[in-house]
This record gives sequence, structure tokens and C-alpha cells, in this order.
Amino acid sequence: MNEHLKIVFEVLLPGLEKAKINYWVYGGVGVAAYTGRFIRNNPDVDIFVRNSDFYNAKSVLDNLCKQNNLRLKFSPEKNYARPKVEINKKFSMIPIYQKDNTVLFRYKDGDQKYPNQILERVERNISGFRFFTSPNKFIKDMFINHIKARPGKKTRGKIKKDAKAILNPKDFSALGWNIE
Repeated sequence: MNEHLKIVFEVLLPGLEKAKINYWVYGGVGVAAYTGRFIRNNPDVDIFVRNSDFYNAKSVLDNLCKQNNLRLKFSPEKNYARPKVEINKKFSMIPIYQKDNTVLFRYKDGDQKYPNQILERVERNISGFRFFTSPNKFIKDMFINHIKARPGKKTRGKIKKDAKAILNPKDFSALGWNIE
């Protein structure tokens, strides 16, 4: 499962590591990390990096794309109030902003804040793919905040599958979500 993401795990993420750029996988693959296995087909791998590393990471990724016949799409700071890098619809990277004891994620529908502990790196290995995420607590918190900010996504099959994998009955109740 998720063999189509091999280029991300075998080229892009190792390239960032070689350049000594810390990254954290989140989103659907982050949920897989939480469970310890892929629970569904993931269309892409989402990562975040520190804002201070973002443009260096973009440069590293651009070089890797040229070497591997991949297409990098860069979206400058506009609609989301932060830049974004996408590669072949299989990879996306956003910056996070650290200030004092807070890590800020900027999204078009509102900012989300987390404590600096979200930047603890946990090494994961799923189906032979090695990568880093935040601790499980923050993977779950990010998922819950994602649902709160975008309640319309509750009907999506992949979101339901992720929810069933990491949320407990108390979480569902707090979200006002009756899932079958």
C-alpha cells in the first residue's frame, strides 16, 4: 500500500535529512504513524518545516526534482498567508512559525497554535518507509483541530477511516460526531 509514495520516502525526505533540515510528517500519513500502519491509500505526504528552514528546504527539493524528473510547484504567500511547496501531487510542505513557547500553523480558515513540544521528532517506520512525525498526542490534536475547523470533511470516507483509527468515544462526543 502507498507504493506510489516511494519517491517521497526514498528521495525527498532523505534529501531533506541529508541537508540537515528537520521535517515532520502530518496529515493522513501522520495518522498512519499514530496507528503504526497504513490504514488507507494516502494520496500524498504532508510535511511541515520551521519557517527559518523553508526556503532552504525548497531549494533542496527543487534540486531533487530536477535530478528525478519531478515537478515542483511553489505557491507564494497569498491566500493561505504562508507559502507552500507541492511536488507531483504526492508531496506538500508548509512552514510553521515559532514564537516563544508557541508553534503557529497558518491556514486559510484560521491559524492553529500548539506548544513547542509539537516539534519533538519521533522516528517512524511503516512498510519499510522511514520518516519523522510529532508525538502521537499532537497528531491526534492536529486531526481534531482539522475537523473542528472544517466540519464538512466529516463526511469524507478517508477522514472517517482516520477518525475511527485514532479517536475514542469521548473524542467523537466532543466533536458532536456520531460515526458508524
